[in-house]
Amino acid sequence: MQIDKQEYDQLPFAIRTGALILWGTQLVSYSRAGLFRQLYSFSGFFAEMCFDEQEERLDCIRTFSDIQHLEPYIKAINWQDFLV
Repeated sequence: MQIDKQEYDQLPFAIRTGALILWGTQLVSYSRAGLFRQLYSFSGFFAEMCFDEQEERLDCIRTFSDIQHLEPYIKAINWQDFLV
């Protein structure tokens, strides 16, 4: 699916969620302070799904194209998993 970030951000929440699950590429996830986050690559930008673990619900979807926002994910990677 090809769509730019601005068009995606204007879609209803349920459609954005479904599009990420169907056509996005899940890259990595992490959990901190009761929030579970999953990072997706999608149509030329990144999207982050935020789950509230206590409420057991999807709380938000954030989109960005600036790689500076990838820092929390890079810190969460266990680099030992990549060593043989």
